[in-house]
Amino acid sequence: MNKPLLAGVGATLVALGVAPYFIGNSVQDNVMSAIDEINQQAMYSADVLSYKKGWFSTTAEIKLAVDFQALINAQNAAPSEMPFEENPSVVATLVAHHGPVYFGDGVGLGRIQYSVSVDGDELREYVQWDAQKPIYQNDGVVGLFGGLHYADVIPALSATSEEEGFTLLFSGYKGEAEPEGSETVYTSFGESLSIDAEDVSMTLSNLSMDVSYHGSIVEALKGDLFESKVKALIESMEITGIEPGTKVQLDNIALITDTNVNEDENTADVYVEYGIDKVVGPEIEATDMVLGVAINNLDIDFIKAYQEFSNTSLLLPAEEVPAKMMEFVEANLLPQLKAEPELNITKLKATLPEGSFNAHASTKLVGIDALPGTMEDVAYWVTHLLADAQITADKAFAESMASGYMMGQLLATPQAQNMTEEELQAAVDQQTPMMLSTFAQQGLIKETESGYETKLTLKDGKASVNGTPIPLPFAPQ
Repeated sequence: MNKPLLAGVGATLVALGVAPYFIGNSVQDNVMSAIDEINQQAMYSADVLSYKKGWFSTTAEIKLAVDFQALINAQNAAPSEMPFEENPSVVATLVAHHGPVYFGDGVGLGRIQYSVSVDGDELREYVQWDAQKPIYQNDGVVGLFGGLHYADVIPALSATSEEEGFTLLFSGYKGEAEPEGSETVYTSFGESLSIDAEDVSMTLSNLSMDVSYHGSIVEALKGDLFESKVKALIESMEITGIEPGTKVQLDNIALITDTNVNEDENTADVYVEYGIDKVVGPEIEATDMVLGVAINNLDIDFIKAYQEFSNTSLLLPAEEVPAKMMEFVEANLLPQLKAEPELNITKLKATLPEGSFNAHASTKLVGIDALPGTMEDVAYWVTHLLADAQITADKAFAESMASGYMMGQLLATPQAQNMTEEELQAAVDQQTPMMLSTFAQQGLIKETESGYETKLTLKDGKASVNGTPIPLPFAPQ
């Protein structure tokens, strides 16, 4: 018999036997870290009801609660404003099988195979769902070399209150996460959500979300910024009853976020974009609506400090918040300002029956090495503000906006009281081209082949429109 081979096989078997215990330790460390972070949040709490760690498996029960009572007390609100008789809570059950070879619901390879479920029986007084299913289920595997795969499910839900004339129907939700390199990619889908209240009803169809991120649950609970991209979509939304007998229809509503972290500079850039392909209602009709906002050079330490302040201020009496906010600003704002933060509107556009417009703007605070004597010192901020913006509109849209402005001006005059609707419109139609021509002569707008445009700049406390200096009453002398 080959003794080295036997020794090698024996060492391997020992490693396979010992490894699950130490992997079990990492499960416990991660669970306790997550609980600690939840308990750091002002409105939430987590308590371990039971924790049993074996050689090959771990089971735990954790009570999660929302502390509405503390919030009501802090705001000196009447007890009647408490939305529940007592703080709502649920119990989450964790079952984890330790690898590298696990024997749980099936056999496989991985560091950890786990299942987290929330029966949610405490919520059945308010929400109804299949009695045989938990309200939330998450089953996953952590790979031998990291990498997380899991699937989560929320079943179909319903809630009804005859007294309040309220009904909620939710088709349920399914998600799945897969590792892709150093990222986790998560996709999810829900077919429909409808809410009927006494006067208003809303129906959403085909809700989906695609997420890719670098990070962990514990980092997320801490509020840490990490690399991530999110795209959430609602295929259609219908709202009825905002006004009696009216309906608003929205198609393809999108929310996109993109967070990039620069570890060398300890800063982050966050981009958020909202989009609606089409909206139609009693007083609105628009297509191709997009708003994109980029917030760059965020100091990560400032963001962490703000999240901590925001968390603790929830339980402060309302009259104490302004003073505490000023203390926070004085202690934390300067490093953020030195990082030269930017707030940029990268996209702002829409097409309306009257025409279309497109705009973008960039703003940046530069050269700040000390806070002003008072935060309300407008001249100080203008001196350190670098900004430029451009707005373009087709002729039909510009004329429509000018016409609306002229109508408002005319209605404010005594003469308008004796004019018919036709006479008012005729006067507006006559004066609108003259007003646009005057603005063009003054340099406030520039006429182009397709319509009009305006460019605004601000630098060193001086502003200009299309190259024409514009005095600012609050600018430094």
